[in-house]
Amino acid sequence: MANVSAPDRSVVLYGRRWYVLAVFSLLGIAQGAVWNSWGPVSVSAKLVFGWKDTDIALLENWDNITYVAFTVVAMWILVVKGLRFSVVLTALLIAVGTGLRCIPASADIATILINAGQFLNGVAGIMLMAAPPLISSTWFPPNQRTTATAISSIFNYVGTSVGYLIGPLFVSQPHLMPNSTLHYNQTVVEDISGQIMRLMYVECGYCTAVFLAILIYFPSKPPTPPSLSAAMDRLDFRTGLKKLFRHGQFWLVCLAYCVPGGVIGGWTAVLDVILSPHGISQIDAGWLGFYGNIAGCGVGLLLGRFADYFAGHLRLIIVVMMCCATGSLTWFTIMLFGALPLTQVSLYISFILTMVSVNASIPLFLELVMETTYPIEEAVSAGVMTWGNNLFALIFLLVPLLPKVGVTWMNWAALGGVACSVPLLCVFRENYRRLHLDTGAVSEGNDETQHLINESSIIEDRKG
Repeated sequence: MANVSAPDRSVVLYGRRWYVLAVFSLLGIAQGAVWNSWGPVSVSAKLVFGWKDTDIALLENWDNITYVAFTVVAMWILVVKGLRFSVVLTALLIAVGTGLRCIPASADIATILINAGQFLNGVAGIMLMAAPPLISSTWFPPNQRTTATAISSIFNYVGTSVGYLIGPLFVSQPHLMPNSTLHYNQTVVEDISGQIMRLMYVECGYCTAVFLAILIYFPSKPPTPPSLSAAMDRLDFRTGLKKLFRHGQFWLVCLAYCVPGGVIGGWTAVLDVILSPHGISQIDAGWLGFYGNIAGCGVGLLLGRFADYFAGHLRLIIVVMMCCATGSLTWFTIMLFGALPLTQVSLYISFILTMVSVNASIPLFLELVMETTYPIEEAVSAGVMTWGNNLFALIFLLVPLLPKVGVTWMNWAALGGVACSVPLLCVFRENYRRLHLDTGAVSEGNDETQHLINESSIIEDRKG
């Protein structure tokens, strides 16, 4: 295949790309809400199923466990089988998982079915986190890619926030006496059990509807690509993975993303445990998590659009956001340790600013890596990044299982994790390979663009 330039490649934009993005985002909401089903109703679930705190922790930790175990398989499916097969499979796993939770059974059998459902939902989450950059590069033009990545990745966090709301909305919380359920007669237990089952039915119905919508129509790619880089072939899965592991600049930005993202993810999962010694209730901790997630999602969407308008400045925007996160988390931490007055207003502002700065940076990190590692498959780069994110979250949540560790270290670990991303990003050398290909291909004498075109041509010739 000879050298090509922009006029040799026609690009077309299809309105259906917004449908693809919308149903994928609805799927993200489903997965996030199902993952966060049990934390907000933990007291009621303990009463009905006889669970302990460790049972609730396991249900929440299935996402991290499955991610660490099955990421390579999920990346292979995305790369080899394509978007349609992968997303249909993802939706099917979530629908089946929620269906298992609806099967009437004794408490012991129900516990097994619920864990199986959360396991399947966790496996589905791998492709949901790795697919957004692939969807944006396959369906969207360069000036909408970051926006599309922001929408498709952020809505999974919207689903987590929805879980904080619909759980207490459907399931009432009993005033459970410590270490005892003797104050409740069978009628009360059955009533709460029925409420939990109604929640399970609603979530299963929603997930099944999304699965059917995706099954009916969710193409892998448009008939004509939306950009020159989308028209070019990528490295095959094995070659791309090997090249990625030897890519020094990738590891700099990967660590800058994984360490703060994973640590903050684990930190927010046990926020009520961290705050309870300071006299902050579980209800306030839940609302902090809700407002922090929602604010992070909203700002993330706006920041994605902003980054598209100012293409080529992703690193600068991320550095500013992580500096803000470091400052706000420092404020939050020193308040808890008495160096500053601890007030409800200050607590909410500092926490929300932290979550906004960290969560809103996620799609920008993903797009920066896609630019840096092109022509490696987007699903491979995103899969390795999100695997690292979940690994650090898993490690953070395993440390408290060690004897006499306590929780004091958690705030300092979160602060250190966020702060370390700034020097890593300052050392990182940004390179917008995809963007240069898409915007500079028509320029005569553009050596870098021609090199990328030649590289993609060699890949196509090898595949041919």
